Amino acid sequence: MIVLAGALTYANSLSGPLLFDDQSAILDNLQIRHLWPLLDAFTGPRHGVLTSRPIVNLSFAINYAIGGLSVRGYHVGNVSLHILSALVLFAIVRTTLATPKLRDRFAPASNGLALACALVWMVHPLQTESVDYVTQRTELMMGLFYLLTLYFSIRAAGAGAPERWQAAAIVSCLVGMGCKESLATVPVIIVLYDRIFIFDSLRGAWRRRKTLYGGLALAWLEFAALMITSQPKSVGFGAGVTPWTYLLNQAPMIVQYLKLTVWPHALVLDYGLPRQLVVTDVLAQGTLVAALVILTGLALAVRPAIGFLGAWFFITLAPASSIVPIVTEVGAERRMYLPLAGLVALAVIGGYQLLAKAGRRALVPCAIGALSLVVFALAGATARRNHDYASGVALLQTAVDRWPHGRARFNLATVLKGHGRNDEAMSQLRAAVTDNPDAQYVLGSELYDRGQFDEAIAELQAFIGRIGPNPASMYPTVAARNLVALSLAQQGKVAEAVEEFHVALRMDPRNPDLHGNLGFLLLRQNNFAGARQQYEEYLTERGGSAFVLTSLGVALQKLGRIDEAKERFRQALVIDPNDVEARRRLDGASRPQP
Repeated sequence: MIVLAGALTYANSLSGPLLFDDQSAILDNLQIRHLWPLLDAFTGPRHGVLTSRPIVNLSFAINYAIGGLSVRGYHVGNVSLHILSALVLFAIVRTTLATPKLRDRFAPASNGLALACALVWMVHPLQTESVDYVTQRTELMMGLFYLLTLYFSIRAAGAGAPERWQAAAIVSCLVGMGCKESLATVPVIIVLYDRIFIFDSLRGAWRRRKTLYGGLALAWLEFAALMITSQPKSVGFGAGVTPWTYLLNQAPMIVQYLKLTVWPHALVLDYGLPRQLVVTDVLAQGTLVAALVILTGLALAVRPAIGFLGAWFFITLAPASSIVPIVTEVGAERRMYLPLAGLVALAVIGGYQLLAKAGRRALVPCAIGALSLVVFALAGATARRNHDYASGVALLQTAVDRWPHGRARFNLATVLKGHGRNDEAMSQLRAAVTDNPDAQYVLGSELYDRGQFDEAIAELQAFIGRIGPNPASMYPTVAARNLVALSLAQQGKVAEAVEEFHVALRMDPRNPDLHGNLGFLLLRQNNFAGARQQYEEYLTERGGSAFVLTSLGVALQKLGRIDEAKERFRQALVIDPNDVEARRRLDGASRPQP
């Protein structure tokens, strides 16, 4: 039933295109084009979504070996991983309900309850980002190995010879750490599980399981090594957002996740960037989250099994939704991949207990019918959400419509332009400028390309003032000043354009584009000595260019340095033998002068 339900729910997702991060993770990832040497297949692109995630990179290499860049194979892989996780979740719930501490209440219904938990969790629309967005296989594989690690550790506790199950749990944990860093919390979950469901004390758990705990702790060393060697600059305490600011941002996001768990309507791919908030901005949401944390702590003390499900939610969500800043996104629905399991189990098992206390067995068929309706409704909503992933434009349009912010509009504008819908793209860029500086630069660039130079200058200068003078903003500032100078030159404001180029060169004196553009402008103004100097600087920084060598030759020719000019024309022809201007200039310089 689990396999069939998963396959049917995601059947309409298998032809969805590769989107956004899939470009760098799959299409441009040369490391997945071969399985040998194996080290290459384990090594993802630097500073990309597969940084520090070698196992996922290997899985893409296996996909490529089987079907190349055929998108169906990648989607089948994701759906299969999700179904496998649902099967493991079924096994975990069934085994847990049959433990000595719970078997008297739940053992007769353990199969049905486990099936209900697995089905609801698997077909829930909150899982669509992890399944449909191919690159989010990182979340799927981490989730699978997380669940396997827990399941193997549970089996080890009940086995006569636990060594093999313990070894399987340790290996699963180490492999899973190579999928995504969020797996770092699984040792905590296993110790908590042991204390609540298996052992009467932590001391007893340590006496029996210290080998397992020690092996699982090795994953933290692996985690540290991965972070040191390849942690992206967008994550961590030095990433530009303070832990307090990020924590304040998480309060409304956690409430949003809870809301979508109950009513998964209007899902969003991109929730934008963390915002500068104060406590009063999120007082209501923060109070609710704090109350839930307190209730979880009380439940752990008086009703540990219920408390474990609450703790599961907060612990598995903590790596991405606590105080460790992720500056590139304030929230993401894929972060609920594992936390959702705790909430689903709480709802399903809580509903069963209410029926059991009521003592009305006649209601059981009605409950099964209601559960079936819930599963069908969730599966239908998931199938509809799959349609959104059939188009980058449609997917980003839903984000703009449902959770509008600058980055979503900026990304939508980029995709619209790629589809030739330039006017719509410009409209989105103008709307994105309010809270997205990058959009203002791109808007200025687009206005320059359209010949609207006054507007281009206004937007680019506003962008320069907005990002301010600091080392991190040097390159975008230089790029913007380059376009301002070119716009001024197009308007005939040569002196202002030259000054703008010089300001940019003081910031980045080795920038070849600035030297080349300034050289071209000076050459047009018959400032041959200045043009020669700028072209020489260009060649020093970037090397040969037929156009620059020809232009330099012209400047040298005008300065009376004929032999040097002819040499530059010859060099241009070596690079581009069909360069008509270089050929004409060389022939003219080679003729005897009257």
